[in-house]
Amino acid sequence: MVSQESLKHALPPRVHWPIVGREEDAALLLQRLSSGSGGVVVMGSPGIGKSTVAAAALAQIRDNNQSNQHVLLLPTPQEQAGGLSYVEQWLGVTTAVAATIDAVADQILARLLPDPAVPDPVPVLILALDDLHLVDNFSAGVLARLVTDGRIQLVGTSREEPGLPPALNSLWRGGRIDRVDLVPLSYESIRLILRAALPGPASNDMAYRLWQATAGNPLHVRELLYSIVEAGDVSYAEHAWVWTAPLRTNRRLVDLLASDITTLSGAERDVVDLVSLAESVPLSLLAPTATDAVLSSLVDRGLIVLATGHGEPTVRIGHPLYAETLRSLLYPRRKRELFGLLPEPSPEQHSPQELCRWVDWALECGLMPSPQVLLAAGTVRERFSQPERAAALAALALNHEQLPPPERVTALLLSARANRDAGRSESAEADLVLLRTLAEQGTALPDAVTVASARIHADLCQRHFGDLDGALAILAQAAQEVEPGGVAATELAIEQLGLLGFGGRHAEVLAGYGPQLAAANHPANVSLAPSYIYALAQAGRPLEALELAETNIKLVGGEHADFPLLRARLMAARFWSAVWAGRPDLAVTLPEYVEDGIQRHDSALYQAGAGYVYLLFGVWEQAVADLRGALSRMGLLAPTGLEAMVWSGLAQAHAMRGERAEALHACQQFEELLPAMDRSVEVDSRYRVLLAKLALGLEGLEQGISGYIALAQSQGLLLGVLLGRHLQVVTAAPGLRGSLLAALAESAEQVQGQLSAALLAHGQALNDGDAGAVSAAAAGLAQVGIWLPAPAKVLALTPRQQEIAAMVAAGMTSKSIGEKLNISVRTVDTHLGRIFARAGVNTRAQLTQVLTATFE
Repeated sequence: MVSQESLKHALPPRVHWPIVGREEDAALLLQRLSSGSGGVVVMGSPGIGKSTVAAAALAQIRDNNQSNQHVLLLPTPQEQAGGLSYVEQWLGVTTAVAATIDAVADQILARLLPDPAVPDPVPVLILALDDLHLVDNFSAGVLARLVTDGRIQLVGTSREEPGLPPALNSLWRGGRIDRVDLVPLSYESIRLILRAALPGPASNDMAYRLWQATAGNPLHVRELLYSIVEAGDVSYAEHAWVWTAPLRTNRRLVDLLASDITTLSGAERDVVDLVSLAESVPLSLLAPTATDAVLSSLVDRGLIVLATGHGEPTVRIGHPLYAETLRSLLYPRRKRELFGLLPEPSPEQHSPQELCRWVDWALECGLMPSPQVLLAAGTVRERFSQPERAAALAALALNHEQLPPPERVTALLLSARANRDAGRSESAEADLVLLRTLAEQGTALPDAVTVASARIHADLCQRHFGDLDGALAILAQAAQEVEPGGVAATELAIEQLGLLGFGGRHAEVLAGYGPQLAAANHPANVSLAPSYIYALAQAGRPLEALELAETNIKLVGGEHADFPLLRARLMAARFWSAVWAGRPDLAVTLPEYVEDGIQRHDSALYQAGAGYVYLLFGVWEQAVADLRGALSRMGLLAPTGLEAMVWSGLAQAHAMRGERAEALHACQQFEELLPAMDRSVEVDSRYRVLLAKLALGLEGLEQGISGYIALAQSQGLLLGVLLGRHLQVVTAAPGLRGSLLAALAESAEQVQGQLSAALLAHGQALNDGDAGAVSAAAAGLAQVGIWLPAPAKVLALTPRQQEIAAMVAAGMTSKSIGEKLNISVRTVDTHLGRIFARAGVNTRAQLTQVLTATFE
């Protein structure tokens, strides 16, 4: 893998920067030209990719040898042209003062176009011109006249402000030319850019931060990526590239934004300086500096945004990259001067971002906020998945002299949670010891504090040390210390049931869920739903689990602020319910919900989910990239218990690609992490490891499948029994498959959804021995997200050949395989010919028979 230092040289040069997220825009431009439009103008803000889109479309025209179009690139207009009109710059001659638009246009037509007597076809001339907004009115009139002649098309770019010159704007309004309006890149496009630009996978968190910092501006994305790489802020965290430092500016970013910042007037600079430091400022505090003209100018440049919702209007910075650049240009004295203009924020009246920014600003000025404000900001940092910064703020609060006992308790709890989330288990335990010491010294701890500290302690015991029984004992002890039958006792009972689900004791969760709901109507009941949904789905009722997940997702609201990952956990439970119901199409869709800003975005969980989506659809290379990205992010934080699940998916993906060493390593990592894994999806994870071992042809697979079935039976997990019995049929000798079908059929009847029917159909086809039926049944398995491997050990296939062989066995055509792997049909057929040669067959049906036989 490329080192951090050599990564600087591995990034593509600017001229070869990947064009991602603009493919549809370029295609639309070409479609408009081919449909007879007089031209197309690409509109957008600076750096949004206007020239890139136009150049990509024009390159396709030039590369099309059969096209009747000829492209003429015109020079870019100059802002300071010494009084010359653009046509004078272009032609290199001075036009007469009395020259008319028609006369100049006719002169240009005579120069550029052939004699009208030339027989058809007459080439279509495309004039390509950047920065149409800089063209003077006379020259714009000439360009408009050229377009209306009918023999010339115009392809240009223009900023939204000041917009097109009047003559060209009239052409657009009259329908003679079209425009393509560009919007910022999506988060998904940033992910694809990183995939194309970096020599290896990147964490989703890195893509998300780039997207947030740049507001999707392609130029800013590119330059910020160059900047953080050159600063050494991007490192390879074992599995993928991660952005390891806070956003900070350097000379590159200052120069990039200089044209937007250095030309500001004094009044404009006062506004943006204050807003960049404060994140958001009430409009009333900016008066009288912020006149309407000043605000309008700054809004047009994209430097600020006016928010006029409920309450007093506020002003905030355009996007974080501007804010960080502006802050870097301010000297300490100026920061201190501006700081005095704003009062200390109130957590009840200011947004979380405003609160955190004010605290950062105070600390930069050498001022110490009150403990209450520090703790409020630390709680926000923790909610935003920034545990290191939360712990630092808690430490500052604890250092305050004469800190009252209630605030000290709050600070210790915050510090313990933050240290736990940052993976610093010893520091978290030390915080809990100090908390117990306070109680021993006479500080009365409310029941809510007892519950919170027990949660942290139990979480450390289970996730960090894999001791489920110890974690349950901690919760049981805490239950004896709180009021019997009270709210705290209810919360601890719910916590215990949830921990049982984490530990894979699903039967106890199924038995306890209903009585717990009946015992108390408490917001924490919803936090138990994910464990119950997992248990219900694996007990053979995935359709009921899916419905329950969608219902509970809609119930998440402000009263669940103490459970910031609740919606993410419910989304994950819904995903797996859909997978086990054989509905990957539902798994990849998201139900509607109301965003409240309280629930936390877990980038590692999201990227792991994306990797599993690729597994479901057989896109192994992308599955590997996303699963490795998820592991890299998980490696920077505290254990979540999900690491083993990710390794099992990696084992399957590597095995399906024929990457034997990587698959074996993933299987080993899965086994090592089993003691502390989140066993909510253990049955699925173990199944994928079995599929990997099947592909690798490892010894002891039959015993492994039998043990898997026994484990599932002991826990009442009918889904696991079904999956295991199907694997028994797959790996059995042809003569023995019939005796196993009855058990498979029995299991299929006990599990809801399309998955059970597809597994049974495939088992029956294998038993019948008809290659066509086997191929059709394998295609049915692929439709429900099950991909059986092509055993590379017997046929000695390359990774790419193994991918293609598995897809052929699933009934996919060469065209479908090419689209999935992003290769040509000819390349697919070339690989297929080599697979046929190694297998000694001539047809797809014969290959399916060989692949089936190799499992004996």
